[in-house]
Amino acid sequence: MIIAGKADLCLIHMEKTLPKKIYFAVTNDLSMDQRMHRICSSLGEAGLAVTIVGRVQKGSLPALVGKYQTHRLQCFFNRGPLFYAEMQCRLFFFFLFKKKPDVYGAVDTDTLAAMWLLSKVKSKLLLYDAHEIFDQVPELLKKPWVRKIWRTIERICLPSAKYCWTVNQSLADYFSKVYAKKFTVIRNVPEFFQSQPREKVEKGLILYQGKVNKGRGIEQALDAIKLLPHCRLVVAGGGDLLKAMRQKAKKEGIENVIFTGPQSPDQLKEWTAKAWIGLNLLESESANYYYSLANKFFDYMAHGVPSLSMDFPEYRRINEEFFFSVLIADLQPGVIAQSIKNLLDDELLYQQLSQNATTAFSHLNWQNESRKLLEDLNS
Repeated sequence: MIIAGKADLCLIHMEKTLPKKIYFAVTNDLSMDQRMHRICSSLGEAGLAVTIVGRVQKGSLPALVGKYQTHRLQCFFNRGPLFYAEMQCRLFFFFLFKKKPDVYGAVDTDTLAAMWLLSKVKSKLLLYDAHEIFDQVPELLKKPWVRKIWRTIERICLPSAKYCWTVNQSLADYFSKVYAKKFTVIRNVPEFFQSQPREKVEKGLILYQGKVNKGRGIEQALDAIKLLPHCRLVVAGGGDLLKAMRQKAKKEGIENVIFTGPQSPDQLKEWTAKAWIGLNLLESESANYYYSLANKFFDYMAHGVPSLSMDFPEYRRINEEFFFSVLIADLQPGVIAQSIKNLLDDELLYQQLSQNATTAFSHLNWQNESRKLLEDLNS
């Protein structure tokens, strides 16, 4: 078992001088952003003063709590160009009158302009953490002018970044090629915990956790569950398509599905502990999805839950080493249903995948991954 501990982080901290204060900015409500919660907590535990600012919306759950400060801005607009413009202004003026940090951290391109400008005005370092190829999200594929605006922001601001992080090797290669910058890979892996016997597992419970958005395979999963009447699909999360998917299930009489709506991290853990298989389905039309490495892929792994994932580069890369997921090439409902049925019928394969997931978790965990944070900040 390969597990790094907090003592290792403190040792790195003592060896060299780290930044003392970092401000991060996101556009979410800080209630479910596990990546930033882990990053901020790890940096806080290493002795840095960390503040992260997001926004609050109607119906927002409480912000996650760690060894860092949080603040949530109230916006007049909640989506579209006016929201992004307002958010940049609010972030800029919120931080402008705060005591200067050593580093301004922009999380994704939708906070980059404000944090870049602050780093210039205050003569401080800029950190950029790319969770995705921002101009390649499915919602923007048919909006060339919007995509051009985001790319222009990246071209102007990214060359100034001292530290560049991203979530997987495919994205690191992409950004390094486009912007001639070195990107450090910090994967969205969970904190290690000792696995418990899977006594609560409900055979045939199929779990999807995450955003119910375009391109996530939710509609195809609903069509697939119709072919598996003895299984039950749980869609745990909220998103732009949640209402439409509920209407589809009602209209087509799909009774073996539950839509939970937004869930806290603890609630998601409860569902995952009961799940028999996890779904990680994505359309390939978006380069952003094709080169993704979703949080849920690792969340299922951490609980010993075999998953059904796409045969995309990052999932293939990890599965070739650890083999805890069944990979499929397309999102045809028949393919999804047959893959699930194969696991229902092959208990030996199912147990092998579950055991492999547990083994993989001893390597792919936040205690190991978080070492890269301080190593990079020391560089």
